[in-house]
Amino acid sequence: MSTVGIARETFERIKAANPHLRMEIEESPQYVELAMNIRRQAGLDFDVYLILQNDDELHLQFEPFWGEWFPCTEPARVSEYEAAVNGVLSGTYRAKIFNRRGSPVKALLQAPSVQEWSTVFSWSKLHLPIGEKTISYVKNKPNT
Repeated sequence: MSTVGIARETFERIKAANPHLRMEIEESPQYVELAMNIRRQAGLDFDVYLILQNDDELHLQFEPFWGEWFPCTEPARVSEYEAAVNGVLSGTYRAKIFNRRGSPVKALLQAPSVQEWSTVFSWSKLHLPIGEKTISYVKNKPNT
């Protein structure tokens, strides 16, 4: 199966797991192979973007968080990606955001665990450790 086929099936499973949310698959988006936009709506506090990029990378983007799982030809990566997306949409996962001088410099995607929270993905960007570090959280509250 092609990587676009893998991504399309993955996006369709995510849609099926979250029937209360409106989701749009873009068949021919600019710059990427496939995309799905999940706009802020009742049951979702922020926009979520799912992308297949560079032929084998599944991306998840919301608020300041951006993560990529690859290669999408490995079923374990696809399962991790689906769990992350469904966790964000359901509100069981959260992003812990580290800011310096008002800008995000690091984010941890976290899942609930026995020890409170476990990190399932992290990203950071090069930055100078200047200015006060603040921490914020992004978590969907679907029932509010």
